[in-house]
Amino acid sequence: MKKIVRGLMVILALVYVITASGLANAEVMQIKPKGDKKIKIGVMDLISSIEAAANFNKRYVKRAKDRGWDLQIFDLNFNYGQAQPVMENMITAGYDGIIINWTEPEGYKMQLKKAYDMGIPVIIIAGFKKLPGIVADFVAWNTAIAGMNAEYLAGRLQRGDKIVAAYHSSLSFAVTRFQIAKKVFDLYGIEVVQELSPTPGKDPDQDAYDSVTNVLLRDTKKEIKGIWAQTEGYGLPAARAARDSGRKDVIVTTGDDSPRTYEALRTIPNLKAVIGYNGNLDVYIDDLFEIFDKVFAGKAVEMNQYRGIDCYLVTKENLPPRGYFYSTCGYKGRPKDF
Repeated sequence: MKKIVRGLMVILALVYVITASGLANAEVMQIKPKGDKKIKIGVMDLISSIEAAANFNKRYVKRAKDRGWDLQIFDLNFNYGQAQPVMENMITAGYDGIIINWTEPEGYKMQLKKAYDMGIPVIIIAGFKKLPGIVADFVAWNTAIAGMNAEYLAGRLQRGDKIVAAYHSSLSFAVTRFQIAKKVFDLYGIEVVQELSPTPGKDPDQDAYDSVTNVLLRDTKKEIKGIWAQTEGYGLPAARAARDSGRKDVIVTTGDDSPRTYEALRTIPNLKAVIGYNGNLDVYIDDLFEIFDKVFAGKAVEMNQYRGIDCYLVTKENLPPRGYFYSTCGYKGRPKDF
């Protein structure tokens, strides 16, 4: 009997070791060192025409060039249906690593798993999902961006005032931002009377401008006092629309800073604030490429890492000098970067 028990214990111990080993392997990526191989990085970008995306992409290009790597950007131009075939093509074409900007990982889950099985590290910006195949997700903190944005706007309105919310309802992280902002508005007694979202197939900038213009034209009693925008891609045309409609009383706030956002803060009276993070990008993108460095050197890298990107409030009062991003630790950037 004792021999049977000991035998069972040995078997259970082996099962435990094998299982634990399998779990450990599933939680890390480790491939053979690339050595002198010419590294190819593919970038799948949701929409490169938005300046926030351009700031990321410019930094990817520089980091890759510094390492002697090739880097190619594939612009989906807001067409989510192309995410899966573009991802598949990058894998088939033999890219060594993949970066994905603001594109829902649910749309290419099979490709994520396929990339992992083939030893291709995939790093996502604002994926907000922990799915098999994702090495790291670099996330601008939505709670802070949405909450600070809403708090700033609500603090400048009166209880019972009405506002419009503009966000990309097809993006889960954008919906999350709105849901957080909505809780703030409810707390302050601010009523969201209309929700606006981009029209598929239309120019995003012009579509946002037209949508806000139409809303304000219908607001004959001038009851709308503010516009909360999830991102500068909607916030800047919304601010222009408010200005061009002669609505000096409408306060516009937005998320995601860029050189274009800062210039709009200087020149468009309606735009009062932006919650940004681009002043901190260099640190995080250095981290992103260091993950690639480790994988390609054959080192074990933890999967599904969460990397938060700090954010801050920029207003007309604390704007950095032209050519610089705001930063709590001193202005970032140089005039030639803008």
